[in-house]
Amino acid sequence: MKNILKNIVLSILKRLAKSRLKKYRGKIVAVTGSIGKTSTKEAIYTVLNSQFKVKRSRSSMNSDFGVLLTILDIDSGYSSATKWFWLLMKAFVHSMSRDYSEILMLEMGVDKPGDMDFLLDVVAPDVAVITNIFPVHMAEGQFSSLQAIFDEKSKLAHRLKEGGTAILNVDDDFLMELSKNLPKKRVLTFGRHAEAIYRMGDVKTVADGLSFNISHKDYNVEVKAKILGEHQSYVLTPAFICGNIFEMGVGQILLALERFHLPPGRMNVIPAIEDAVILDSSYNSSPRALGEALKVLKDFAGMRNKVAVLGNMNELGAQSKSLHEMVGAEIPKYADVLVTVGEEAKTFALSAMKNGMKDKNIHSFKNVKEAIDFFAGKVEKGDVFLVKGSQNNVRLERFVKAYMAHPEEAKELLVRQEREWELKI
Repeated sequence: MKNILKNIVLSILKRLAKSRLKKYRGKIVAVTGSIGKTSTKEAIYTVLNSQFKVKRSRSSMNSDFGVLLTILDIDSGYSSATKWFWLLMKAFVHSMSRDYSEILMLEMGVDKPGDMDFLLDVVAPDVAVITNIFPVHMAEGQFSSLQAIFDEKSKLAHRLKEGGTAILNVDDDFLMELSKNLPKKRVLTFGRHAEAIYRMGDVKTVADGLSFNISHKDYNVEVKAKILGEHQSYVLTPAFICGNIFEMGVGQILLALERFHLPPGRMNVIPAIEDAVILDSSYNSSPRALGEALKVLKDFAGMRNKVAVLGNMNELGAQSKSLHEMVGAEIPKYADVLVTVGEEAKTFALSAMKNGMKDKNIHSFKNVKEAIDFFAGKVEKGDVFLVKGSQNNVRLERFVKAYMAHPEEAKELLVRQEREWELKI
């Protein structure tokens, strides 16, 4: 019964969203990929919103419901039937009004084959950004392979409006191949690859920020931002390209990127109790993203203890154990202490131990509460905690909240602080 009602609501929202978009006169920018979608969307928003009136999907509203709600300017009703009734009434009213934003920014997430088809039946973008193709959403009923993930996400580039532009990361083999085979489309590529139209180089990261160069045609510019991790250059470069597409001045683009801050839960530095430091990457986790996060932990030279607090990487299907083992083998290179949360994350511990981490420095817990209790009274000045795990049944933002120096700032700085999330496991 619940699924029937969900499908009815989804069908109504879809029709209303399509009706509203028929009246829309602005440009549409859509972002998809396996990791980094929200950060990339926010970076593009930061650049474009410095000159244009831009509306964007809030947080990570990138599903079928999320995209429709963004178009209609309404919030989610979560599981409340009463709230959904009133939101549908509001959606009906909004569908009859015109959206006067100059640019509509949408994040398009897909969990299984067919999801992108649903979204593209509603939206035809002017600009499509595809960040990467990595192993995520590979549990039963989701994707069977990397090829299947690529096949679904690449539909976005094939369904551009006439005269539209695809922005592709050609350091990704799948997207390099796509860039060569898009028929009659304008393609702008980026990456460190020699063939990239916007070529990234001299990437440097320290504890207080990131810098790198972008070479394009006859000029070379230095990009600076107060965010952590060399991999974030792949977040900022599409934003630079979008600024170019919309004919913004290079200086204005660079200034906007310098002001950019990552969304909550995506590798943000948060002061902890006892003058310790938390690297909050608690929004989600996957093999590639976790590998990059561990490299950032290594950049914190001179700290007393580098502690990796890691939860399960969910939705990896049959490859889950081998992928946890692969990442676990790398942990001793970057962390002094390992704390795992969740059943699957125990594989991190076993793999780290096999690869040289001492047993006394490894601690495994069933849930985040146990991990919080373990560190009571143990946090000291000079400790740096990398906190990263998947969402469902892990919820490591609760660990961050327990040990951040100013928990009263949690609603502003952390993910999943809404009441509906607080009630979930």
